[in-house]
Amino acid sequence: MLYVDLEQTWKLSISGSMTTSLKGISEDEVLHSVFDYWFKDKFEEVEGKLQYVKRITNERFDVDDELLDDIKKVFEERFVKKIEKLKGNAVERVKKQKTEPATDKQLKYAKKLYIKVYEEEKGFDDKDYSKYEMILIIEDLVKRVGKMQEEDRGESSVLELSDFRK
Repeated sequence: MLYVDLEQTWKLSISGSMTTSLKGISEDEVLHSVFDYWFKDKFEEVEGKLQYVKRITNERFDVDDELLDDIKKVFEERFVKKIEKLKGNAVERVKKQKTEPATDKQLKYAKKLYIKVYEEEKGFDDKDYSKYEMILIIEDLVKRVGKMQEEDRGESSVLELSDFRK
C-alpha cells in the first residue's frame, strides 16, 4: 500500500501531523532528526507490527514496510520544500533590510555602543544607513565591547556581597 492509497481520514491525520512537526523547524535542521522525532511520536510497535497512532482518539492502523517507505518519501519532500521556503524567506528578509533605512532605535543603540567603545561622540557618523548595514555595525561594536569587558575582567578584583549592603 502507498500513502496515496490510504483512506482520506488517515491521509489527513498523517499530513496534519507532518505539518505540525515541520512548523517549528529552522534552516539548520537535519531531515533524519526531525523525522525520527515525528516518527517516535506517531508510530508504535505492537506485537511485532508497526502501527500509526492517532494520539487523541487512540485509533490505529498497521503500517507495512512499503507504506512506511512511502510516508518517509512524503515527509522528506515536505521537509525539503519547507527548508527551501525558509531559506527563500531569509534571502528576501536580507534584501529588504538592505533597502530599508535604519530605525531610530538602531541608530541610538549604535551611538551608545560607539561612545562605550571609543569614549567620544564626535566620530559617530549617523548618515543614512540601511537596516542591514546597521546590523553589521552594531554586531561589530558589540564584539568590541565584549572584548573590552573581557580585558577589564582580568584586572578586576572580587567584590564581597556584603560590600553592596553598606
